[in-house]
Amino acid sequence: MRRILIVLVPVWLGLAPIHADGQGSEEAFDQFLASLESARDVIVARTPEDGPERAEGLRHIIRLIEMQNAPAMDDHDAAHPHVSRCPSIVCKLGFDNPDFTYINVAPISPDYAYRVSGQRGTVPYISMQVFDNPFGGEVFMTSEDLVVDQEGRYELILSATRPEGAANWMELKPGANRFIMRNGFYDWDNEIEASVRVEVIEGPVSDSVPHLSVDEFVSDVSALSLRLSSIPMVMQDARDTWPLNGLNGPNPEVFGIEGAGVPSAVSSAGRYALEDGEAIIVETPMPDVVHGGIQIGNLWIESIDYQTRQTSLNWFQSYADDDGVIRYVLAAEDPGVPNWLDTSGHPRGGIFMRWQSPDADAIPDLPTVSVVPASEVRARLPANHPVVSPDERTAILAARYIAVNKRRNPTAQFDEVVELGADAGGGCSAGDSPPRGGWGVVALLLLWLFGPRRRPV
Repeated sequence: MRRILIVLVPVWLGLAPIHADGQGSEEAFDQFLASLESARDVIVARTPEDGPERAEGLRHIIRLIEMQNAPAMDDHDAAHPHVSRCPSIVCKLGFDNPDFTYINVAPISPDYAYRVSGQRGTVPYISMQVFDNPFGGEVFMTSEDLVVDQEGRYELILSATRPEGAANWMELKPGANRFIMRNGFYDWDNEIEASVRVEVIEGPVSDSVPHLSVDEFVSDVSALSLRLSSIPMVMQDARDTWPLNGLNGPNPEVFGIEGAGVPSAVSSAGRYALEDGEAIIVETPMPDVVHGGIQIGNLWIESIDYQTRQTSLNWFQSYADDDGVIRYVLAAEDPGVPNWLDTSGHPRGGIFMRWQSPDADAIPDLPTVSVVPASEVRARLPANHPVVSPDERTAILAARYIAVNKRRNPTAQFDEVVELGADAGGGCSAGDSPPRGGWGVVALLLLWLFGPRRRPV
């Protein structure tokens, strides 16, 4: 599959500088306005006039301003990095994962050493990555390698050279500018993400962040402008390489942007286009991996509302038939099956599947994708495939809403008493019952009826 050549990377973090004279700030702001025009032109060229896809595309630009503004424009200094998180703010870009919270520590620099620490939590999977380009970086580790003490606490050092005695260390190579921790939830309502605090332990630390200068404003706005004008086209060029009503992969490079995503994952990406009365069935065996699942996205590779609609399912949430195969159904109307993925008024969109940290000899086979008449979905499934009633679906969606709101407010995750000990590895092992929490009796019954045959470990 053709890869996107990221020729923009060398200049992504800052355009050629505008001279910081009396007009420098204004010129930089004019450049920002021009970048909005450029992004708008990409949206207009790819959508019917004044339809919902165009509206979503223009909203995508506005969301990018929110997402890219903090690293580009906030009061920032590598001696005083900030901790921020998604989905507490909108971070919809490149199939943002509905199962993840993204904790960012930025800006950082190889000129400093940092201590990142906290409680490990109970989520089954955590990835940690140092970004040195807009899409990622090679310095990476997961919770499988993270050393945790008897009280469930971790301490991670970020620095240019490894300090003596550091149990957990990640190298800050030239260009390192951001640390990101991804917390992978399975049981959305009952698992607890890792907490994060950051300290600067070495480097030329100042008492406070310097006041904004004209040079800094010009540099920051130039960086923001380049991101806004480039991201929509880079993402669409990648999307154009994916098969229509099919999937590519699974492998680490299916997205089409070299270095993007979690390095330890293999993925499959595809586009879908459904006519009225059509549905798609995606079939894949229940895997033996630490995390992953399936989601659908809109034309702009954003996640579709996963709080009030079932637009994603991880392996823990997915129902496997007696033959061990998970069968997902993409459809506009509820077909009354456990693994329905609601296209939510999006007849065109994307499909993305993830398998975190599979063994080298256990890369999953390419999932099967079939376009079928919506009226024939039930006939294409095993005879004993469960039926989900409208009342049961209402309970499932109510549970999603509560769980996602809890994740938006991290302190809400600690409302229930949870033991965090040395075995704090997260979630359930194969054969264990899911932890019980606040979903309500009806939702728990549904999990028992339609949950997976077993939970991957």
